[in-house]
Amino acid sequence: MADFDQTTIDVGYYTDGWGPYTFKFPIASSATANDGIIPYGATIASATVKAYQGNVKRTSTLTDETEITGLVDADHAVVIGDDTVKIKFEHPGSSYKGQKATLIFELTLSTGGTKAFYFQYIKIR
Repeated sequence: MADFDQTTIDVGYYTDGWGPYTFKFPIASSATANDGIIPYGATIASATVKAYQGNVKRTSTLTDETEITGLVDADHAVVIGDDTVKIKFEHPGSSYKGQKATLIFELTLSTGGTKAFYFQYIKIR
């Protein structure tokens, strides 16, 4: 199951430079509130974003999955805000045409904690 509401982002073969897209990771409003996915008082310190072919679930072993290295634009820096991650996409090549991809955000928080979040889908046209 994805950590975001299911949405589809289309990345077309003849179009370059999709985005940037901003993904929000709400911070809890207080130490006792259960209204955020990042603990109260913490912020995002760093993030890596990888794309994998198909429907990747938390139970999947990522070494068994196919990483799509060209989908997240390596020439565009990942921009980190307190509770946001901004990325840009590019078409990964014709061998992925017609397929879907799952994004995995691996966040390191200001507290030192780490957590992965899953986004589905990126549709590659």
